[in-house]
Amino acid sequence: MFFKKKTIMLILLFLFLFTPIQARSIKHKKHHHYLSNYITAIAKSMLGKRYKWGGNGPYSYDCSGFTKKVFQKFGIKIPRNSWNQAKVGKKIVKRSRLKKGDLVFFTSKHHTRVNHVGIYIGHGKFIHASRFHHKIVISPLREYKKYFKWGRRLT
Repeated sequence: MFFKKKTIMLILLFLFLFTPIQARSIKHKKHHHYLSNYITAIAKSMLGKRYKWGGNGPYSYDCSGFTKKVFQKFGIKIPRNSWNQAKVGKKIVKRSRLKKGDLVFFTSKHHTRVNHVGIYIGHGKFIHASRFHHKIVISPLREYKKYFKWGRRLT
């Protein structure tokens, strides 16, 4: 009888201690999923807007002005320029670990420090204000793999 009570008490204590942690983890994953879907939807709603160096909107944007505006709509404040945006959030080094809604950072032929940013939208693609295309576009990440530095998760 004593053994059964002790076993039941240990099981209940175990459930009490570990269920809230697991529930919080599931809740956070759902929160990230919904927030990342909204982030990509807002970003996609801006497709085709003009690129302008130093542009903060609402009619034209540069890359970091675009990402700042998208995240601002969700109450997430990030710095104005790409190299400072590249310092906030959880760093994601491998492209295979990127999740929808992550910021993605790049260098270029002429720059060794980060000078371009976009938002990963899943399936190997990202959305960004492109100087080359003169507007906000969706591009395959593989076309930029030579210049990809890392991602940052803010949600």
